[in-house]
Amino acid sequence: MRGQSREGADMSKELRLFLKTMMAIPYVHKGRDYSGADCGGGIIIFYRDFLGITLPDFNLDYDVNWAVKVDKSLLIENYYKFFDKVDKPAIYDIVLFQTKKGIANHGGVVIGNGKFFHICKAGASINSYNDETFKRRLNGFYHYKG
Repeated sequence: MRGQSREGADMSKELRLFLKTMMAIPYVHKGRDYSGADCGGGIIIFYRDFLGITLPDFNLDYDVNWAVKVDKSLLIENYYKFFDKVDKPAIYDIVLFQTKKGIANHGGVVIGNGKFFHICKAGASINSYNDETFKRRLNGFYHYKG
């Protein structure tokens, strides 16, 4: 895995170039490749193609509105063996967001300076997890154990 630097570090040229490619990925429910992905697919692609880490894909049978219908955090339940929850994020950690019920239903990858990359129904995006929209839904940061 590429060196973990402090979260506030500026993005490397290599990361900026990779993110340009990632930003072209459209949203596709359960998508797992460059032709389309959801938030989980975006994390899997990022870790695989930029960090060289193959995360398992649990191929869960979830509806496009699963977070509203399911009363459990599928992301946390399936990946807890691979990630530790941390108080302060490092670059490339995963950031998860939750519903009002406390169910983690969205995630992305920390890319530095309070920003994260994610794929949502509106498409690939880079946002600040400190923006009020995301801050109030923040579940936590998760560091890869490998």
